[in-house]
Amino acid sequence: MIRHSAIAVFIALLLLPIMATADRTVVLVTGESCPVEKLDVLDVRKVYLGIAVTLDGNHIRPLRFTGDEQLNRIFFQSIVAMSRKSYEKRALSLALRFGTPRPAEIDDLDVALGIVRSVECSIVYAWSDELTGREGIKILQPLWRGE
Repeated sequence: MIRHSAIAVFIALLLLPIMATADRTVVLVTGESCPVEKLDVLDVRKVYLGIAVTLDGNHIRPLRFTGDEQLNRIFFQSIVAMSRKSYEKRALSLALRFGTPRPAEIDDLDVALGIVRSVECSIVYAWSDELTGREGIKILQPLWRGE
């Protein structure tokens, strides 16, 4: 009986990170001053691969928030739809071939949001519940929802 309880606790601990994100949403964020209201999925993928995306004369500038490992997994699986290795290879290839700058990588959400507020039409993805009460930003759209 003790062995079954220990196994149940072990399994629960393994599933805890998955369960913790089950009701969370990842959203795309920009500064309030950016006139862009929405990006389609293809444009989001393009901009994070380093391909220039301009909407209504506004150049979209991506930032990668790297300070949350679960969010990083979601970025690779759902936002750019490729493995970390494939993404790095593709981004490096575009940078070398066309001089395309890679998205800046920021590991502090406050710093990332500060950049989004100050650099016209820059975007970053984040957990929606971590944006509550933050001023100077607007959510463009959800990118991923936990189930």
